Amino acid sequence: MRLSNVVLKSPDVGSRLSSVEVVQGSLVSGRERVLVNASNTNGQLGSGVSGAIRRACGEGFQEHILAALNARFGGPMAPGEVLVTEAGAHLTAKWVAHVAVMDYREGIHGGSFPDSQRIRAACVKLWETLEQLNEADLSVAMVALGAGTGGLSLRESVDLACSTLSEHLSAREGSRLGRLVFYGYNLPEYIATVDIVSRYFALPEGSVSREVLDFVERCREQEQRGR
Repeated sequence: MRLSNVVLKSPDVGSRLSSVEVVQGSLVSGRERVLVNASNTNGQLGSGVSGAIRRACGEGFQEHILAALNARFGGPMAPGEVLVTEAGAHLTAKWVAHVAVMDYREGIHGGSFPDSQRIRAACVKLWETLEQLNEADLSVAMVALGAGTGGLSLRESVDLACSTLSEHLSAREGSRLGRLVFYGYNLPEYIATVDIVSRYFALPEGSVSREVLDFVERCREQEQRGR
């Protein structure tokens, strides 16, 4: 049996979401209108995704975020909150959605790191916030919130994003979200993301190589036999 006949499925949602895709590489290299940044309560741009966004959005972007943070929240935002700013000098993106995954309000401590409950709440807040942007058929570059520095597994993070997105779309008669792209930076991250996303959404025909689809199918068959 082929993967496309077994595990790729579309959610029953009443929305205008035209496609959910998975791409290998950096989200700053795409053409999406919104970049999702796995950020922190203080809005500090560090390494990884945040560092890539800082470089792509140009000089002064950090200061722009801090000014927006102070204007919106009067200081640090709460964990799970979302701050939307303009994308600075980025060539194609218009906005960056900074999701407060890490809690740095009192420095780094045990409670700084997210659990699945915080990431789920952050994803719910993210989808709601994106609906408020004044653009139809919005394209969004998504990353695994809470993975990496946050300590959650990439698979759990992507699963939370997909489940909350599916719930969000199912609860709405229409949506501003038009195209959502999950980015996996390296090959293992990309394959894991394909596996999780395709459990919730049908990926566009031809967007994933047959080699990757076959590998994912074999892994799932092994998983089923191990149960």
